[in-house]
Amino acid sequence: MLRERRGTRARAVGRVLLGAAVVLAVGAVVLVRFWGPREPEPSPDAVTPAVTPAELGAAAGQRVFIGHMSIGWNMLDGLQRLYADADVPEAEVVQVSVGDPPPDLPEGQGAVVHTEIGVNGDPLGKLANFDTAMRSGLADEVDVAMVKLCFTDVTARTDVEQVFAAYQETLDGLQRDFPDVRFVHATVPLTAAPSGIKQHLKVLLRGDDNAAREQFNDLVREAYADDDLFDIAAVESTTADGTRLATLAPGWADADREHLNATGSAVLAARFLDLLTQGAPA
Repeated sequence: MLRERRGTRARAVGRVLLGAAVVLAVGAVVLVRFWGPREPEPSPDAVTPAVTPAELGAAAGQRVFIGHMSIGWNMLDGLQRLYADADVPEAEVVQVSVGDPPPDLPEGQGAVVHTEIGVNGDPLGKLANFDTAMRSGLADEVDVAMVKLCFTDVTARTDVEQVFAAYQETLDGLQRDFPDVRFVHATVPLTAAPSGIKQHLKVLLRGDDNAAREQFNDLVREAYADDDLFDIAAVESTTADGTRLATLAPGWADADREHLNATGSAVLAARFLDLLTQGAPA
């Protein structure tokens, strides 16, 4: 009986010691990540890339459809700023709803048609919405089309392979059925690095959402040519001095550490204009 009690006590002490060791190990990782070397901060004097009036005019002459959510609004704000700063007329911006008939666009003029597509956290639903919008007549009206998934659509809990398979099936099907439309392929936006112990613990317990996003993004990069790739994640994660991070660069991030500030919005818009100009007719 005494021997059994000693064995029970020993096992209990062992469990306590094991638990303490796990807590200490987790705490050590958190301390290293939180107080250890920080990722380089971008220059506070970062400026928006220059876009020439000729490039702005060439982009404004195209008819573009964008299915998006919040980062899309950031980019649209950045586009407006770039055109205003250069004093160049911007293409007409038209917001529509999924399933609406195609808007009545001015003959011979460019336009940016856009819609808030689907529900955040449901990437498959967004892809279905984009497919519906294009097949409801928009594909016959536009030169360029893009669907942009949100950072909420791909997390550590997402079946990345399933989402990419649905993305590829949807976009390849649209390209097959509407060969005159240039379908641009966008990577999923990133969020800023964890800023405190609570956020670091969440990453340790739930997984790294940005790593899952980059897994999806790498599949997009591998599958589609550079000329048709709008690498949002690469733009967001590259600081003003050219350093590439694994997260949204602090200098481009808004206060919520998920969306873009005014400078980040303009930087992303400038890259989109560059992409449109590359695809503009000679």
